[in-house]
Amino acid sequence: MNKHRYIPSLHRLALLTAAATFPLIFMGGLVTSHGAGMSVPDWPNSYGYNMFLFPPRLWVGGILYEHTHRLMGTVVGMLSIALTFWAWQTEPRRWVRWLATGVLGAVIFQGVLGGLRVVLVELNLAVVHACLAQAFFCMAALVAVVTSRRWVEADDLSPDEQSGPAGRKLFRLAAVAVFSIYVQLVIGALMRHYGAGLAIPDLPLAYGKMLPPASEEGLRRINDARLWDAGLPRVTLAQVWLHFAHRVGALIVVSHVVPVAVRVLRRHRRAELVRPAVIMLALLAAQVTLGVLTVLYRKPADVASAHVAVGALLLVTTFVLAARAGRLYLARPRAARPAERAGFGVASAELAAA
Repeated sequence: MNKHRYIPSLHRLALLTAAATFPLIFMGGLVTSHGAGMSVPDWPNSYGYNMFLFPPRLWVGGILYEHTHRLMGTVVGMLSIALTFWAWQTEPRRWVRWLATGVLGAVIFQGVLGGLRVVLVELNLAVVHACLAQAFFCMAALVAVVTSRRWVEADDLSPDEQSGPAGRKLFRLAAVAVFSIYVQLVIGALMRHYGAGLAIPDLPLAYGKMLPPASEEGLRRINDARLWDAGLPRVTLAQVWLHFAHRVGALIVVSHVVPVAVRVLRRHRRAELVRPAVIMLALLAAQVTLGVLTVLYRKPADVASAHVAVGALLLVTTFVLAARAGRLYLARPRAARPAERAGFGVASAELAAA
């Protein structure tokens, strides 16, 4: 029996689950950007109604954003249940079955976190909820990747004396890029939930200088300027420096993502790597543009939410590239190793994996 066979139905279901996660994250961004996090103050009901029976005529104002976010979360949850069930029915690889189960566990945990944020009125839970949403998106995408035909039938380039070491370096660089993007998204979540989105209202400088103020006197001056010149609310030093950290993080992300994409386009011109590399560059450009527009136009909700959503796409695209690089260039499958150690060579290893 072939332990690595492509199952189209499982792959399509995994793709659907990952695809449904993207609008869920975008809708979550809309909830935060519109300040609608507590528009529906009870959970799991909605103003006493069963969530699925809540009358559409009452979906107005912030309730629209919060309630539809809950409904979309339910859709992703149902897809995760179906994905896990079908993986255990059809997928021969045990680790893939458990990965799908992890997706289900993560979406349940996310739902409980979102509910506790409402019940306990705890802002910190909203931050954790936002950060884990990004990790969940990566998990769902990984299931889609490892159940694809491209993954199952991918070449093993790890023994190649030329491409092997270069490919392993690519994997390390991509993994670092994924980490830097995720940290940046965490800082962004902190910034949004703690009201620091416009703590520095000018670009590219910070109140006309390279660094924002670090003293109480400097803070007093900028707060006076915010009030009289721009009509913006007062901020704290913590908010100012949190915003500044997000700007520095953007530079760090650019310094990691661009070299990975360039390295792929120059040295690893395989379709499964080139496509995400090109998409990464396009998403990076869009993300920087949206970040600039968010500040210049004083944080319009739709633009700020698009900034969140594109950041999630950039994270997942980079994650997919790293996963595919690992599949191509890291150690060959476990089933092949015993045969090679026994001296049967590559051909015997392939028979052992069949």
